Amino acid sequence: MPDPEPLTFLSNGNGSPPHEPPHTNGAVTTSGITKTRKLRRRVLLAALVVFVGLWAFALTYSVTAGGRSPERLDNANAGAVENACRDALHQLTAIPQLGDRPTFAQRAARLSSEDTIFTQMIDKMERLQPNQATPATALKRWLHDWRRMVTARQNYANDLRTKGTTAVFKEPGIGIEAIPNKMNNWPLEQGTRTDTCNTGVLQIEQVDGPRVYGPGSKS
Repeated sequence: MPDPEPLTFLSNGNGSPPHEPPHTNGAVTTSGITKTRKLRRRVLLAALVVFVGLWAFALTYSVTAGGRSPERLDNANAGAVENACRDALHQLTAIPQLGDRPTFAQRAARLSSEDTIFTQMIDKMERLQPNQATPATALKRWLHDWRRMVTARQNYANDLRTKGTTAVFKEPGIGIEAIPNKMNNWPLEQGTRTDTCNTGVLQIEQVDGPRVYGPGSKS
């Protein structure tokens, strides 16, 4: 029987056998995971920057160039309108709320107090003189609608005093559309500069029950 052949080792140059490369068995290296996480963070950050940029652009556009409606007031007059509405809001908020079971006289008195504030607000805005004809006409028509609402409220207050339970608030309208819906189109033409003038914010339609003023009540 022939002698077995001696085992032969490949040398790595210094007489010792070479080291075999480690087997990963399909596992992802730590450096690969780190790179993936960094890439994901960069993508999310880029998406956030784009979202914020688009939001800022939309806000700026709505305040400045958005739509450029022919009914749009210049900044000075729009600011004066907003200030008048803010003053009215502060005064309305200061009126004490009625109790759970107010009398007809108390309900009528509350309406009269509110209508006095609304009338003063309208008077202030009617003194404004926009330079251009179209914005001036639109403002005049919008204020006319406000006066119609105040008149309807005053009629209801008088009916509460004289008719009691049979008193009914008759809200003016255009066809089947309630007039406040039409009134709120005008502030939209002004961008975000006259948001306080929304009929829901000032509760012009609220003639019974508690009042909830401010943006939270915006209709």
